[in-house]
Amino acid sequence: MEDKIKVAGEIAAHTYPLSEKSLCRLAAILEPRKLLKNELFLKEGDVARSMGVVEQGMVRQFYRKKNLEITEHFTYEGHLFVCLESFIRQIPGQFYVEALEPTLIYEIPYGPFHELMQQDPEILRVYCTILESSLIISQHKADARNRHSAFERYRRLEFEHPQIVRRAPQIHVASFLGMSPETLSRIRAGKIA
Repeated sequence: MEDKIKVAGEIAAHTYPLSEKSLCRLAAILEPRKLLKNELFLKEGDVARSMGVVEQGMVRQFYRKKNLEITEHFTYEGHLFVCLESFIRQIPGQFYVEALEPTLIYEIPYGPFHELMQQDPEILRVYCTILESSLIISQHKADARNRHSAFERYRRLEFEHPQIVRRAPQIHVASFLGMSPETLSRIRAGKIA
């Protein structure tokens, strides 16, 4: 239970401060799950029955378009991931979630989490903050693609999330930034500014 309390504390630290009682309630519903490198947590057509908090490792969310994999998000230690529409509406989703390294996640299952939200206003506030953060992240990503050059997008990622730049395969980083792997290689080599 101690590990679950720690993870619940990380969730609260990134969302909304929880009382000890609410922290214990949240910890009680967390479910640990280990993923092997390249193992899928979720695939297109699955219903997202849980959100995940990465305790160790890294995952990426992506979708397939023609023969390409388009990376939407990376999540590493201490951060939460969710395939938002599928989770909220409990419908089949369009995204895959893949472990890029051996990964330990803690799942926040849909049913128990929603029961907690009905009983505990603090847990409801955690959920609202997760939704708000997801919307803001999506907006920032869209703005960056529209307003910034490939070089600027890479430098911003390197500054804000060096873990992604260091640990994720270059092909996935390039896809996430909306550029070809060749363009990313030239940026990293200092040939594009």
